Amino acid sequence: MDDTPPIDKPTATQERSPAPGQDQRRRELVAATQRTIARHGLAGTTSAKVAKEAGLSPGIVNFYFASKERLLLAALEEASLAFTKAIRQAAEAHRADPARRLLGLVDAAVSPQVLSAETAAVWYAFWGEAGARADYMAICGARDEAYYQAILEASEAAVASAPPGRPRPDPVAVAWAVAGMIEQVWQNAVMAEAGAPAGAQAGEGRPLIAALLTSLFPWLFEGREELAPPRAAQPALQPALPLTLPGWTYDDAAFAAREKEALFLGAWHAVGHVSELQKPGDYLTFAGNGERAFVVRDREGRLQGFHNVCRHRAHALVSGDAGNCGKVLRCPYHGWVFGLDGRLKAMAVEGSFPAVDRERLGLIPIEVEVFLGFVFLRFRGGEPSVAERFAPYAEEMAPYRSAEMQPYGRVWDETYAVDWKNQVDNYLEGYHVPAGHPGLYDLFGAVYENAPGPQGTARALHRFRSEDKPVEGWSTRHYRRLLPSVGHLPEERRRAWSYYSLFPYAALDFYPDSVDFFQIIPEGPGRSRLRSRAYALPDARREMRAARYLNQRINNAVQDEDVDLILSVQAGLAGSAYSMGLLSEKEATLGAFHAFIRERLPEAASPARPGSGPAAEAAARAVVTA
Repeated sequence: MDDTPPIDKPTATQERSPAPGQDQRRRELVAATQRTIARHGLAGTTSAKVAKEAGLSPGIVNFYFASKERLLLAALEEASLAFTKAIRQAAEAHRADPARRLLGLVDAAVSPQVLSAETAAVWYAFWGEAGARADYMAICGARDEAYYQAILEASEAAVASAPPGRPRPDPVAVAWAVAGMIEQVWQNAVMAEAGAPAGAQAGEGRPLIAALLTSLFPWLFEGREELAPPRAAQPALQPALPLTLPGWTYDDAAFAAREKEALFLGAWHAVGHVSELQKPGDYLTFAGNGERAFVVRDREGRLQGFHNVCRHRAHALVSGDAGNCGKVLRCPYHGWVFGLDGRLKAMAVEGSFPAVDRERLGLIPIEVEVFLGFVFLRFRGGEPSVAERFAPYAEEMAPYRSAEMQPYGRVWDETYAVDWKNQVDNYLEGYHVPAGHPGLYDLFGAVYENAPGPQGTARALHRFRSEDKPVEGWSTRHYRRLLPSVGHLPEERRRAWSYYSLFPYAALDFYPDSVDFFQIIPEGPGRSRLRSRAYALPDARREMRAARYLNQRINNAVQDEDVDLILSVQAGLAGSAYSMGLLSEKEATLGAFHAFIRERLPEAASPARPGSGPAAEAAARAVVTA
């Protein structure tokens, strides 16, 4: 296959044949345009600013370029032609030597003839402006894809050269890694001052990429130290901007499938409360991510967890959110009978089957844990227990006596056309409360605690406004007035709401009057369920009954407001104007949640959807830094 990147088709501005002196003047104007874009961005670049930068009159600019649009495109075309020439030379120079071929492609992308703070700014400026991306793709799209293909084919040649017995890396993964590191070099360049040489960026990045290739293909580099020069001393780097997950991760089917494997099979899922499992045969069900499960109280009083799947033909053993199955579990499809311990006890018309070992056909067990009265399950082990993860907060949770509570109110189970991460993002930060939840803000004000904890946990704490501060909303005003004293709680928790999160997402919400579990469950890309139920201690006081009613009224209003917010966000995440967002210090917990996901799914660090081409990696940071 020919891996030579194509030369961009000349545009009208390139097809002219100016006199030698005019050609020099034109190049000066293009260079001035690139410098102006680096300082002011596309929207801020004007013909007058370019003329001033070049030391020429605006009339000269208009003579060579009939419009601002032609001027901007010429700046991009000039950078593209230099890159194309460098790629062509690199791809053709070392076809028989995969190591030199790979390094040549790297050098082509970071050479001073191609990379500078100005050219990097031009690339990202066109990506950062939604209206300019079509121009970028028309001029550079095919070239960018050809460059990625050239790296991929060089990687394939390197893999094919592996001696027998050597590990063979995935060439696609190698190509993505190399392309991503090159993008990082370019991102460093765009953050540099206009006019700064590209040598510092290339000097930092090239040895690192060479070191990566050496570790992946040692047989190509053994005894060839000249191909991998030692890494230069590193200057202090500017701290990375705190960025969100990229928008494509919120509606991508392939990513959602990987989330199930990497995040949810081993996650703890809140099912309910021990008060709902008092008698033998009492059960609670859970469904999510294509899995079904239930927890049942067996005849010895133990809680048992199983996949809700009959071993015969996969029908559910129990149905609904909760119930009592009696002394046995009987499949409603063909009548197979299982004990409450999961063992197969009977098969309808057993003689019609070949000889089977019933011991091997019991229900598939899953792990169950009770924490402060709340029942959790998980489909796969390996991670710490709920108690271990919540250990830093256990002492402040204990006074609520949640294990003694009884169900209060209905199960909240609603499905929304938003990705599960969108719901979690919204729940984890209070930064949006003043603008998004006027009633809640009326109760608490702007002061709150919100911080991530260890092992994928977090805590938020909101204290009521002082009594001398007026509260305007009907529900919040009466809730604050009627909430009675709760003597078993410490003084500082009697007028506060606190929330404890367990990533990827289950939570316990503690109020002076009640406690609830709060669960967000993926239902596929761009779709998720919210499950919640409240529990409370017996308390016959009228004031407490009123406070619990008003609590739910306040939270119902908050949820309605949140639905409007997350639906709007979901639509924005899918649009071309958004790639990644910037996080406030007030969104540190949200940042920790996104880091939790990136740690388990490293591809979530890429601003561009896999397969969209290396050039798309620039989109997110261009939007943020524009």
